Amino acid sequence: MSYASELQARIDAAVADRDKAALDALLDEHYRKADAPPQAFDAAIELKPEYEAALGGGQFESAAAMRWANRIARARRRVDYALKLVGPFDGLRIVDEGDSWFQYPLLLEDTIDHLAMDNDKAIYSLSGAGDLLQDMVRHNEYLAALRDTGAHVLLLSGGGNDLLGSGRLAAVLRQYRDGAEPADLLDQTALRRQVEVIAGQYRALLANVNAHHPGVRVFGHGYDLPFPQAAGKWIGRPLADRGIPLDIGREVVGLILDAFSRALKALPADLPNFEFLDMRGVVGNNANSWFDELHPKDTGYGRVADIFRDALAASEARLRASGRVFPGIELPRVDRVPATGGPALEGAGGTIVLDPGHGGPTPPSSVGGSSWNNAIGPRGTLEKTLTLDVANRARSVLESRGHRVVLTRTTDVNLSLAARAGVAKANGAAAFVSIHFNASDTHTAQGTETFVHGSASQASRQLSLLVQDAMVAELGHRDRNRAFHPSGIKPANFGVLSPSGHDPSTAAVLHEVSFLDRADEETRLLSPAYRDRIGRALADGIGAFLGGAFEMGGAFEMAEAELGDAIELLARERGTTVTAVLGFAERVPASATGVGAPAVHVGGHALLEAGAGYTAGYTAARDLGTVLAERYGRGAPVPGGTDDATDADEASEFRGEDPGPGLVIAGGALEHAFQGVPADGFDLDAFERFIGGLRLRFFQPVEFLFLGNGNAAGGCAGRNALPPRQLWDNIRNTARMIDEIRARLGAPVRITSCYRNDAYNACVGGASASLHKQFNAIDLKCDAGTAAHWHQIATSVRGSDPAFAGGIGLYNTFVHIDTRGQARDWTG
Repeated sequence: MSYASELQARIDAAVADRDKAALDALLDEHYRKADAPPQAFDAAIELKPEYEAALGGGQFESAAAMRWANRIARARRRVDYALKLVGPFDGLRIVDEGDSWFQYPLLLEDTIDHLAMDNDKAIYSLSGAGDLLQDMVRHNEYLAALRDTGAHVLLLSGGGNDLLGSGRLAAVLRQYRDGAEPADLLDQTALRRQVEVIAGQYRALLANVNAHHPGVRVFGHGYDLPFPQAAGKWIGRPLADRGIPLDIGREVVGLILDAFSRALKALPADLPNFEFLDMRGVVGNNANSWFDELHPKDTGYGRVADIFRDALAASEARLRASGRVFPGIELPRVDRVPATGGPALEGAGGTIVLDPGHGGPTPPSSVGGSSWNNAIGPRGTLEKTLTLDVANRARSVLESRGHRVVLTRTTDVNLSLAARAGVAKANGAAAFVSIHFNASDTHTAQGTETFVHGSASQASRQLSLLVQDAMVAELGHRDRNRAFHPSGIKPANFGVLSPSGHDPSTAAVLHEVSFLDRADEETRLLSPAYRDRIGRALADGIGAFLGGAFEMGGAFEMAEAELGDAIELLARERGTTVTAVLGFAERVPASATGVGAPAVHVGGHALLEAGAGYTAGYTAARDLGTVLAERYGRGAPVPGGTDDATDADEASEFRGEDPGPGLVIAGGALEHAFQGVPADGFDLDAFERFIGGLRLRFFQPVEFLFLGNGNAAGGCAGRNALPPRQLWDNIRNTARMIDEIRARLGAPVRITSCYRNDAYNACVGGASASLHKQFNAIDLKCDAGTAAHWHQIATSVRGSDPAFAGGIGLYNTFVHIDTRGQARDWTG
């Protein structure tokens, strides 16, 4: 592991543990004060010598070195943001994007540091010392941050680097001459061009925000006039190079900053979502107020923060009254005040806690039993994103009806199962609903289900029935509660429902809306109108519960283990893991709480829902189909491909195509695909150990045994065989390569051809020198996207690791990869 990877792991661990002190220690460990900022609006810090080569590319003042400082500092602010939102938070959610006036990683308390001290502000920070406005516009990180946080405000600090950094100040200065006025020492045409470019970038950014988040207000600022220093790198030196005295030079810089401010002040005329804050005279009119010739001292930054506070306070009523929720929602906009009038209802006025399931960074990430994500759609839609979206929609409806609603998370963070329940307990919640989306091992299941804990109260069972009935009525999906439990009550000991974590008076349920891994359901879920319906159904069910109780009897059995959601319950029933069942969840660290056996993956397709689970061991005398069906779980047969392979006119040595659909990892499908293939003579256990040693994330050993159409009806039936042991090592790098391709595609990948013996290769028209015969080549297809896209990703992966050097062929319905040791490309 490189030192950079090690450092990133330490950052990730500190974020997962919400350990701000550890992140502070990382900055202190790696950085020290520098004589001057490496760039105009960078921080005046540098890597310590012992870390220079590992993190800075051999340069003390390199951009890479500053990126690591910014990364650590941003991570610390993300922890601050997450902690502020763990409990009830009725303040202002803010996103910031900017330069070193917003992010000075060490030595100073900058503007955002001061604002973040306010209890009524939760600030999600994107800022980085040295950031250019042009990069902020190009990367558009603020759009996703505004979407994910639901923030009403964007604070913007940009243009200083674009105006004064990297020789730009020198480019607008003229040579000094006695008696010259400050304006005479400026190339006005060059300055006007620079300012017009910056104003255009602001205009593009603001228009982008307005188009995607029309309710968001953006606050930007000008810069106060600093004091040039004789030895100053960014102002003093360019002035000296033109012979301009420092006192006159300060006036010249003032004219530059005035031109910048005038351009920004003019923007609200056609971009009313923007408010400009003038900082002239705010920091202090003496050199002692400045840390260097670009940055204020702590007290100066504090005065800048006060200007932002005043502006936010003046507009907050309007911002909060807008009631902005997620894009696409059309719901009443009301202030968050209790409803008045009408009869008092049982439970009315009680707090509702909605728990958007999962969250947080990509693997490895598991917090107190809560995985970062379980279900995923064929097009890559993540469960954690949808749960937060529909929770916000349900909250909006409930609040419009006068209820008080608290979310366990309002951004992309992960909380332990106990912490999620703790939010309900701290708020004395009347109702707690943990929201999830489901998935199955066949990717064909559908339905809605709602769970209670095995020892649930009568109130929890009432809430379960009402939420379930409301969602089934709204979406029309199968009622999976009554399908499996006549009482309509479905018990499972999910950790987030544990009675020990909740107040006895809280009704607590876990709701699985629908099956995200179905292509048709994912398409529906991508529609804001459909997600509105889900939000309303949740609100209807919860509202019905708070509106009155009803009697319900009946006992039910209790599950045995504390679990995270229905997918983990399915995994337990299989005697395996979520990753084995679904095939797309990432590995988690060894320290994370898992379910069942160590994580394994199938390339996106796994066991049938009614399967019997994993059965180790087999008798060599039986055929491999029976062995694999028992080992990976039985289920209804899923036929393989039925088309004969045909000759193709290919511009390569690979002359044939396996047109079958690829292996489906289901018990019946395995039995069908390998029926009649003798198990004796092939050491399946040894092969599984070999593939297991590659530490693949998404593929099980059996997938590399796929026989193409060797067992399908047609002229090539029965001609293929399993790979001889002496060839196994040839697939090592190709297996690793397809695993990385699968990761980047973000959707299930099937192997349609792998090993071919001589007889089968000849039958399908393969070249005599085909690398399939050497167990080095794989033909693949993905359940999402086009062959051209798969080819593009494969080419990118090949360039990422010398071990992946080899051939890549693009065909109409699949992509060929091998790792022969040298790059070769063709189109079939």
